[in-house]
Amino acid sequence: MSFLQFVKTKVFWKHTASMLGITLVVVIAVGFSLKWYTHFGEEIKVPDLRGKTLSQAEQIINSQMLRYQVVDSVYVEGKDPGIVVEQDPPLGASVKEQRTIYLTITKGNAPQVKLPNLIDMTLRQATQVLQNAGFTLGKVIPRTDLAVNVILEMQANGLPLFPGKAFSRGTAIDLVVGIMNADSLVTVPDLTGLSAEEARIMLYESSLNLGSIFYEGAISDTTSALVVRQRPVMNPDELVNAASLVDIWLGDPKLVQDKNLIPPQE
Repeated sequence: MSFLQFVKTKVFWKHTASMLGITLVVVIAVGFSLKWYTHFGEEIKVPDLRGKTLSQAEQIINSQMLRYQVVDSVYVEGKDPGIVVEQDPPLGASVKEQRTIYLTITKGNAPQVKLPNLIDMTLRQATQVLQNAGFTLGKVIPRTDLAVNVILEMQANGLPLFPGKAFSRGTAIDLVVGIMNADSLVTVPDLTGLSAEEARIMLYESSLNLGSIFYEGAISDTTSALVVRQRPVMNPDELVNAASLVDIWLGDPKLVQDKNLIPPQE
């Protein structure tokens, strides 16, 4: 029997149909298997992990059938070590199961930074350089000297410090600043609209000292409070002795914008 004759037989078509049926079943089965294995079309929204401890983030990630990897650690002042501060992909991104979420967490040890030389700088200059180097301004210690408003010494815990010494980032540095002697007469500056720290610096620049700090009215955020009143007030025609105390009242910034809201001074 020739091939052409065999093609025309029922046996050929029966076997052909069987083979096609089997092939179709196999293709469908493989397709369903791949869909099940890869979870085709199923997506997961990436949860918000920022602010969570690493153990909390791990629990959330595992519950979502995801993975994670810590790729970096940074020092953040005021935060405990092991806190998630960045994540990739971000919150709300659509990913598939077993996707790796890359995390950046906080570390515990502050980096070491070298103390700059602040001697002979003005207090304002020294404060800026100090903060740019990663330090914070501690106490400002007035000392009568011919060099007025100039840094005479750097200290920590009452001990002198020298430029180039390494400290943990964020360390508070005390500055000894020269002021006029108490017999000298100076003008009281206008402190209105300044923060308490800015007022303190301006007073030292004027050979005066910050006295008591009071609060005027309800303040929702003390960190944003500004000077709304001072005693003694600024008067270019009146002078006070150097090293005198100036009291300030802090209030809501709105009080600075509209002085009519400030109650009369007692």
